[in-house]
Amino acid sequence: MESGGATAVGDINQLPEDCLSHVISLTSSRDACASSAVSTAFRSAADSDDTWQRFLPPDYLYMLSRAVAPVEYTSKKELFFRLCDHPVLIDGGKLSFGLDRWSGKKSFMVSARALWIVWGSDERYWSWMPVPDSRFSEAIGLIDVCWLEIRGKISTKMLSPQTAYTVYLIFKLADTARGLGTPPQETAITVGEEAVSRKSVCLQHDDRGRRRLLRGQFRMWGGWGVGAGMGMANEVDEDAALPQKWESEGERDDGWMEIEMGGFYNSNGEDGDVEMSFMEVKGGHWKRGLILHGIEIRPKH
Repeated sequence: MESGGATAVGDINQLPEDCLSHVISLTSSRDACASSAVSTAFRSAADSDDTWQRFLPPDYLYMLSRAVAPVEYTSKKELFFRLCDHPVLIDGGKLSFGLDRWSGKKSFMVSARALWIVWGSDERYWSWMPVPDSRFSEAIGLIDVCWLEIRGKISTKMLSPQTAYTVYLIFKLADTARGLGTPPQETAITVGEEAVSRKSVCLQHDDRGRRRLLRGQFRMWGGWGVGAGMGMANEVDEDAALPQKWESEGERDDGWMEIEMGGFYNSNGEDGDVEMSFMEVKGGHWKRGLILHGIEIRPKH
């Protein structure tokens, strides 16, 4: 074979851009970003709309049509990362829609306003409050109840098919929080008619090291002092799950806390609704200080 200065036979950079784009689209968003550093030809193909169109969910235009405000973007790649980093509010601001950065699978958060909360409309027991700089503009604070029951649901048709999901309660605790340690709270996930997950969880714990996980400097609102402390300590079931870290500092990127409620597998989106519940109704004692932002459903890693 002659070498000389001619381009080597089989040089992948000589493939048509649409061919390179198709090959890259069969990988992942992470691989697409990495491949853009290979060569100028790869960069052009990796950044093309044809490539990133395939990383977006098939119904992304329909989802964007439900957005509260128009979503502006100049390329499909920009849109992809816009949805990863800044989920958009849909359905009148009661839900948020976003994408998982590595898989491109859809994720959702159901706002507190869209949840069913026992006595949630009674101002003697629950109070709505503004939460600036958060995903939703408001949260609901628990004043005092002896029956804590929160339920939410989402259609499996909205979720990505062939995907395992994990469900999280998104919350904060006020200085006045008490009664959220023992007995532990119970969570349940039902898909269609099938109960797929049940857990015991705990929002408060008598372990000072773990309690520090919930501390932080948050915005004060009215009588709610969020993040300065945990209030009354309680003895709890040691097997009950504790609030999970989003980052090593113990908080999510958005300053809220989360605790896993369970998980499920969405096969083909034909199983009806996913119903999620968080409750403590057995103890008969009073609970206060929970600040609820919503329930998040995101792909399991």
